Amino acid sequence: MRYEIGKSIVLSILIVFSILLTWNLWTYQPKLDAMDPNMHEILIAEQRDVSELIKPSHVLYHLDGEDYGTNNPEIMNELIKEIGSWGFYDIGTVQILDDSKIKDLLNSGTRAVIFYPDIVPFNLYKGIIQIEDHFPRDSFDRIVIRQANDSQDGSVVYFISTVEGKAYETHINPERVEALFTKANGNKKLYDKYKAMELPDNRFLYLPEKSIEMTRYQYISETIDPDKFKNALFRDPNKVRRDFPPNGVQYTDDRSFMNLDYLTNMLMYVNPGQDTYNQVEEDQEEVLKRSINFVNEHGGWTDDYRYSSISVYEKKIVFRLYTKGYPVFNEQGMTEIRQSWGAEEIYQYKRPYFSLEIDLSDSKKVELPSGEDAFRYLTSSPEFNPKLLQNMVIGYRLSKDSTNSKVVILEPSWYYLYAGSWLRLDTADIRGNLNGLE
Repeated sequence: MRYEIGKSIVLSILIVFSILLTWNLWTYQPKLDAMDPNMHEILIAEQRDVSELIKPSHVLYHLDGEDYGTNNPEIMNELIKEIGSWGFYDIGTVQILDDSKIKDLLNSGTRAVIFYPDIVPFNLYKGIIQIEDHFPRDSFDRIVIRQANDSQDGSVVYFISTVEGKAYETHINPERVEALFTKANGNKKLYDKYKAMELPDNRFLYLPEKSIEMTRYQYISETIDPDKFKNALFRDPNKVRRDFPPNGVQYTDDRSFMNLDYLTNMLMYVNPGQDTYNQVEEDQEEVLKRSINFVNEHGGWTDDYRYSSISVYEKKIVFRLYTKGYPVFNEQGMTEIRQSWGAEEIYQYKRPYFSLEIDLSDSKKVELPSGEDAFRYLTSSPEFNPKLLQNMVIGYRLSKDSTNSKVVILEPSWYYLYAGSWLRLDTADIRGNLNGLE
């Protein structure tokens, strides 16, 4: 009898256990992160912080009546790190300035001027500099640090937008500024002497006073698998079709396409549904932040690319390749990452799909003419309009080797920004031409 009762109890327990186990199997739901079915993370190369992408082009010091400048990456990084430790305070309201006032701020007194390639939104730069009061919803392209004086308000620093004719005045501990100028005076040998070239509308270009000796570089380039970009840019890579026009390949789906050019190793992704006309205007911060995030999402920083220019109205952004602290140019755009934005998404994305890998340089030196000689040669042409000259820089011209398409050559050259376009100045016979003008 007891044996039968025991069997019944064991059987009942097994039945209850079986029911509980079945219930758990039916109702179990694993804890999974919510995923957008259209999202697929692809990291092609690197992701970058704002501090790595938005950098000054050069710094100019006016010391003891002479001008000194540099674009040396180590010196520039150290300078930005230094002013990033300062606490700017008492930032005033925006000042609207005419050309003559901006000229005075940029060109008078003992000062340091930090130049940026285009306007920089304050709010996007707040992780790099510290302003104690508030960050204006505005932008700047020059930082002017004036030598400390006896004012109890501290030394004056200006954040200036030469594009928009605006300035913000703020203050800093005088001891910080004095330490900066003391260090600059002690390091004059590390800088090049510069000379001011006057332009219309109260503008100056500061250019190296002496000829510059630079190295001609050669690199083996590495092509990036285009399928990585296909997988990163298209919503559903499995639905992408592939066609083979001459000298390239085209990827298409129902909403966008991507063209590859085998001759230049350039790709262009276009989303035609994102109409670039009749858009709602956005501020600089939103457009630039969106552009940086877009490339970061697929780790698209394949080399040392930096923020170069922005057109807020057109929502166009350019990031340019840099080498050894100098910008790199190419007539086909092979050194630029370009973006155009539609109302909601990227409209056009154009960039190289190669990177510079192995340095084959043989240390061949190239001597470029001084800034004054280059400027005089450029402006001597009767057809040249100096009002349209915006900037002059030393950079590199990238080209492919004629015998090996994987080898790229970086040739030192003078470049000038004229009516919104960067053009190369052919200086091969510059001295002979200038002698003929004298």
